[in-house]
Amino acid sequence: MKKIPPGAEACNVLVGELEFLNKPVVAFVRVSPAVLINGLAEVPIATRFLFILLGPLGRGAQYHEIGRSIATLMTDEVFHDVAYKAKDRNDLIAGIDEFLDQVTVLPPGEWDPSIRIEPPKNVPSQEKRKKNNLLPNGLVEGEEEDEDGDHGGPELQRTGRYSELSLSTST
Repeated sequence: MKKIPPGAEACNVLVGELEFLNKPVVAFVRVSPAVLINGLAEVPIATRFLFILLGPLGRGAQYHEIGRSIATLMTDEVFHDVAYKAKDRNDLIAGIDEFLDQVTVLPPGEWDPSIRIEPPKNVPSQEKRKKNNLLPNGLVEGEEEDEDGDHGGPELQRTGRYSELSLSTST
């Protein structure tokens, strides 16, 4: 407890499988005011956020990974602020998109140190991300959506055509 800063609040991530469910059920809850839920966290800290994912049997490992991802999101200062201020699901999705735009993902497996790209000498500042106010559509406040299709290069031009992409999964 002596290492936990004053005013700290918990985000509890709960995942599990239930035999009577046919499809996953997900809830992301912001509790206001934060409440102490005895026996849920390892230390007596008031809970501000709850993420609950329950699904049918057989996908426990996937649910666990989703829970890990949510826990990682909640450690990011900018997403954390978005979660505090979110008014609806779109605000949370915009925060997740912004996080994914900034995150560096390393693929699993063995890494050969002789060919690995060294990390940057200076870690980029989070101040720019903190100052931006994300809107539900993913834009930053004061930023306008690009109507003329200028996306940074001639290889990406807006055509106005819509193409449907269908994804299938095999079970």
